[in-house]
Amino acid sequence: MVSPRRRGATRTGIAVLLLVLAAHPRPAVAQTGDLEAAQRRANRAADELAKAVEETARAGDTVAHLEIRVARVEARVEAVRDQVRQLAVRQYVQGTVRITRLLRMADANQVVRAQQYASVMAETSTDALEQYRADKEDLRLEVTALEREQKARAATVETLRRRQADAVKELDRLTVLEAQARAAREEQARRAEAAAAAATATSAPTSAPANPAAVDPDPADGAEPGSTAPATTPTTRASAPAVTPAGWICPVQGPRAFSNDYGAPRGGGSSHMGNDILSPKGTPVVANVGGVVTQRNGAVSGLAYFLAGDDGNRYFGAHLDSFGASGRVSAGTQIGTVGNTGDASGGPPHLHFEIHPGGGGYTNPYSTLRQYC
Repeated sequence: MVSPRRRGATRTGIAVLLLVLAAHPRPAVAQTGDLEAAQRRANRAADELAKAVEETARAGDTVAHLEIRVARVEARVEAVRDQVRQLAVRQYVQGTVRITRLLRMADANQVVRAQQYASVMAETSTDALEQYRADKEDLRLEVTALEREQKARAATVETLRRRQADAVKELDRLTVLEAQARAAREEQARRAEAAAAAATATSAPTSAPANPAAVDPDPADGAEPGSTAPATTPTTRASAPAVTPAGWICPVQGPRAFSNDYGAPRGGGSSHMGNDILSPKGTPVVANVGGVVTQRNGAVSGLAYFLAGDDGNRYFGAHLDSFGASGRVSAGTQIGTVGNTGDASGGPPHLHFEIHPGGGGYTNPYSTLRQYC
């Protein structure tokens, strides 16, 4: 049976708890549905951006191919033009074989040779002119096609810019919602700690009772009669990324969006051999598994890293804004931050991420990222 004194202390603690909760209005919390919707929008924006990059690469390849064809036809036209010029000069200097000149020739063989020469010259000139006209028409058609594709490429570039802006906007929204949710969780934890501390302080006696018989005869379970529970000060610390049972962690620890853009064309006959994980610049990049990290800086990759994973696989990340830890690291150790260095300069910040099973060739990382990110 609970003593009246114990019940009174309990009621007082509950009252204090209610007062603390009333004094701290509940902050606006980003609902789970809002976050999920924002994540879907961000992923769709990432997918549209990947498609725009692919179309821009294709358009660039088409323009480059037409530029080569135009250059070849121009060279052919120039060669025929020189030939036509030489024929024109030769005919002007030598002139046509006039009848008066034929009449002055005493030898019939000379007359025949002169006529044959004039015929050959006329035929050669005609063939050269016809070839020149044909090449000029080819050149006109090729230039027209090139100009059309250049306009199409300009349109794809403009679409790419819009898709980049859309992706950044959706990531910003996602970032705000995640920050609100995190702040709400932290505030709820603080309020709970404050309420618990207030309840503990209220239920504890302010001074030792003068009469030992006045000690609560019904102490808490497990406590010695007359004793009080010591007050505890809760401590908090930043939590490390959660390691899954498989020992794998998402390499980007923050707001992120990505799509299945593995194998997409990247211009010049090359393909995209990883997935681009969009995230705000400066977002932590961590070792997705334990292993050994080596750093590199390349013209294309920018600041990048290789991770020889303890799982036997090799991982590659590119376009970092800054480096973090290197050498032997555990899963979750920060090894850099998201950026757009290398050939990603001017584009949205992202981590280009690759998986090489067994340290060998490429594989599509999308299904793995979907599982852990």
